[in-house]
Amino acid sequence: MYNKHCYTHKSLGMEYDIFFWWSVVSTLLSLVFLFTSLWQYFESKKQQAQHKSQVKIWMQDANGVHWGLQRIVQDNLDKRYSTTNDMANAVWTLDSNAFSLYQSLYEERCITETDYVQEQKEMREQAKSQSKANLPVESKSKNT
Repeated sequence: MYNKHCYTHKSLGMEYDIFFWWSVVSTLLSLVFLFTSLWQYFESKKQQAQHKSQVKIWMQDANGVHWGLQRIVQDNLDKRYSTTNDMANAVWTLDSNAFSLYQSLYEERCITETDYVQEQKEMREQAKSQSKANLPVESKSKNT
């Protein structure tokens, strides 16, 4: 004979079996998972849109470096630079743009925030030591 085990709620006079409770719990869990999945989907779409806009900015930066270098070459061919210092200054202006593009790509791809902060401190110290090394040395002898 089949013996059905039921759990009875005496105050309501209702009978609940294990399968009813399992369906209630599984339905609630599936709703939680559904909302979690939807939230993750929309977050990933937002991150994809942000990354796409960041790539557009990087492309514009790279395009700016490209056109800047072409302009320097054309100006040199047209003899618009009177000294090599003029050309060096033109290249130097593009260097900062190229370096910021490099740094942005490097940060996006390779390092964590704490690594970045440490690297920035090291770069500042290195720049300070280089600037001190490039200063002209004053003569210690005084002519009076």
